[in-house]
Amino acid sequence: MKRFYTMARVKGGMKFTCTHCPHCVCTFEFDPHEGNLRTQAATAINQHAAKVHHEPVMITSLDVQQRIWKA
Repeated sequence: MKRFYTMARVKGGMKFTCTHCPHCVCTFEFDPHEGNLRTQAATAINQHAAKVHHEPVMITSLDVQQRIWKA
C-alpha cells in the first residue's frame, strides 16, 4: 500500500508530512500513555489524507497497541 506521508527527524521526535499538502503532525504532539508515538502520528496523518484528500484509509496497528498498553 502507498503511504500518504513522508517522515523526517525533528528536534524532540519525528515529523509526518502529508504528500498532498503542507499539513503535518509531530510525535511530540501525542501522549505516550496512548501507545506508540509514531503509530499515533501515522494514524493521524492517514486520517487526514482520507478525510481531506479522499485517499483510502491506511490501517495501522494503533488499536492493537492501545489495548496492549492499557492492559
